[in-house]
Amino acid sequence: MQTFCGLTTDGMLEYLAAIYKLAGKQERVTTSALAETMCVSPPAASSMLKRLQDSGFVERSSSDGVTLTEQGRLAALQLIRRHRLTEVFLIQVMGFTWDQVEAEAHRLEHAISTAFEDRMDRLCGYPTHCPHGDPIPRKDGAMPEEPLLSLVELRPGQQGTLRRVGFHEPSILRYLSQLKLTPGRAVRLVELAPFNGPVTLELLNLTNGDSSGPHTQILGSELAEQLYVDVSTSLDPGLESNPEFNVEPSINMRLDLHAGA
Repeated sequence: MQTFCGLTTDGMLEYLAAIYKLAGKQERVTTSALAETMCVSPPAASSMLKRLQDSGFVERSSSDGVTLTEQGRLAALQLIRRHRLTEVFLIQVMGFTWDQVEAEAHRLEHAISTAFEDRMDRLCGYPTHCPHGDPIPRKDGAMPEEPLLSLVELRPGQQGTLRRVGFHEPSILRYLSQLKLTPGRAVRLVELAPFNGPVTLELLNLTNGDSSGPHTQILGSELAEQLYVDVSTSLDPGLESNPEFNVEPSINMRLDLHAGA
């Protein structure tokens, strides 16, 4: 096993990445929340946090909260970058679909070298987002800020471009593909029923191949809450053809495997 970011176990890196993602939703990450995310018992999570604290990657408080140190943040972002780049590579080069790449990338992310990571980045055209719309951290550890809104935060009549899908479960991703709700899709909120009721959307940038299907979709509030849109973008009929937001394998892979080899 290679040493990565100064850590020698894959499990330690996975914990750091989980803490980083959870910290985006709450100020401090609790041991119980981390244990639930990692599917382990609270004592097991606490034991790992002790190891990470001793190594200088996290700081713990007496109130059961944990935060990443700068060293821990950079290590988490490097793993997240590698994972999301691998997802793009699996689609663009290997022919996987977006509902297949999460588990495959998880298996590969700890095995590839920095040189392999750099080659993936180049072959894929230096992507800025993974197939699910999550931003890919830069090599220097910077994470782009993106002011996105959940569909349930829109006002009726407000429109935007779907940029990120919060769910990575294969069955949900396949369902969203069937509904033509993938990153790059322009939508308008038609109706938001009260009391966590259904959400009605109009699909706005359908291509000729899509136009035979319904132009509106009704989603449950739990699903709509995890779909994030950019309301600042103008509607561009060609947006969906952007390879960066293509969740299916590309016929033209846009690369020469021998170039620069």
